[in-house]
Amino acid sequence: MVKITVETREKVGTIYTMTNENGVQLSAIAHGARLYECLIPVDGTKRDIVVGYESLEDHQRTRYYGATIGPIAGRIAQAHFELEGKTYHTEPNEKGNTLHGGSHSFDTKEWAATPFQTEEEAGVAFSYETVDGEGGFPGNIKVTVTYALNEENAFRITYEATSDQATILNLTNHGYFNLTGEASQAIDEHYLMVDADYVAETQEDTTTTGEKIAVTETVFDFTNEKQIGETFLDTPFILNHGLEEDLRLVSPDRKVTLAVKTTEPGIVLYTTGAGEAGEVMKTGTLVHHGSIAIEAQGIPGTEKYPQFGSFIVDAATPYHAETVYHLTF
Repeated sequence: MVKITVETREKVGTIYTMTNENGVQLSAIAHGARLYECLIPVDGTKRDIVVGYESLEDHQRTRYYGATIGPIAGRIAQAHFELEGKTYHTEPNEKGNTLHGGSHSFDTKEWAATPFQTEEEAGVAFSYETVDGEGGFPGNIKVTVTYALNEENAFRITYEATSDQATILNLTNHGYFNLTGEASQAIDEHYLMVDADYVAETQEDTTTTGEKIAVTETVFDFTNEKQIGETFLDTPFILNHGLEEDLRLVSPDRKVTLAVKTTEPGIVLYTTGAGEAGEVMKTGTLVHHGSIAIEAQGIPGTEKYPQFGSFIVDAATPYHAETVYHLTF
């Protein structure tokens, strides 16, 4: 049976750890409802495949590693959106756009935590409530993000939310991964498959245009598994949902596989670059191209481009999304 333990660590505070009988340990913390670590046994040692900081202080400084992102993951172009005939203004915190909900968004909050254990899994549910107008977003919004691990070496992140009036939501987890367990090793030799025939076209500031681009004969074609190489990604992939897994990442030694399946229409992939290199992480000093963020979510820009779907949540339309990460080792 999967167990949940609650402990206090000197540099990070309270940490919630799920452990199954196969030796997988998944940990989360309440600050930012954040994925903190994922330890798996490989060749008699524990690999932590989640790239992030050891201390809470560093997470507060750099914010996004492992965090729950919201109300809107990605960028709101020109820091405003229209909803039911009204224009709402959000914080322009990056190049005149709103990135990941602004400077005081979900990743900066202390979430209430409720650990749980059942016969099938163990986990922790984090909850947070916004006030109407917080960050420029309408509605009193109640959000729950649940992490749970089972005995099949799969962990899920489930997102649920309600609002007392029409608002927009696009939640994701901003977990960074390196399946070698070493942030000091580039991910170039990792193998990647993404079940996506198209990516959303982006502009120089990474906002989307509403158009999509076929991946054929581009660097974004991972429809057949191949090594990432030096390809830099900050890219929304539009999923086909035609396979058992939407994404598969395999370590260079092929001893660890992370398979991802999501209810969301897309996955944004981001590979860390020179700007992040040199950061001291819990698994070593981060090198250029030292990790990949896997962000299952709605397609950024959907609030302006209904051809991508809808971000609207209201009293009659609650928010629900789930992403499952299955480990093989």
